[in-house]
Amino acid sequence: MALGRSRRNRTQFIPPKLQITSMMDMFTIILIFLLFSFSNDIQAIKIDKDIQLPKSSAQTDYSDTLRLVVSQDKLWLGDEIVDRIEDGKIIGLSQINVQDSNLYQKLCTYREKTLHGGKGEAKSNQILFLCDRRLSFRTINNVIKTASMAGFPNFQFGVLKQ
Repeated sequence: MALGRSRRNRTQFIPPKLQITSMMDMFTIILIFLLFSFSNDIQAIKIDKDIQLPKSSAQTDYSDTLRLVVSQDKLWLGDEIVDRIEDGKIIGLSQINVQDSNLYQKLCTYREKTLHGGKGEAKSNQILFLCDRRLSFRTINNVIKTASMAGFPNFQFGVLKQ
């Protein structure tokens, strides 16, 4: 009999009401964030005819980056030729003192313009690196080290769509 009384004395379970207003606000904010972060802006990059890029199926955004192109015979920074390349060696790149090299000085000049020019903040410290796949690792590595020392440690490697 004691069991019967406890059942009668218990209050009936009432499920809580769900407040979906704040949840809808959260989902709206997430939706807006995803719409802006996954844009389909396809940008065309002009590539020299003598450069052969590797192929890949990866897709990343390369907007707002500085373009560094290393072909078989030239080193380009944006639309400007920085150095010549002969037999896999960059002519103006000093192995002993990197700060004296043309590439280092041009990158530092570009970084100073973006830091102190215009709005006072740098757009990006990323480099879109377009490199001929026939070059040696040593040549590519020297360019990457120089750019990193000049204040551009983040790279996006340009590839052809597979």
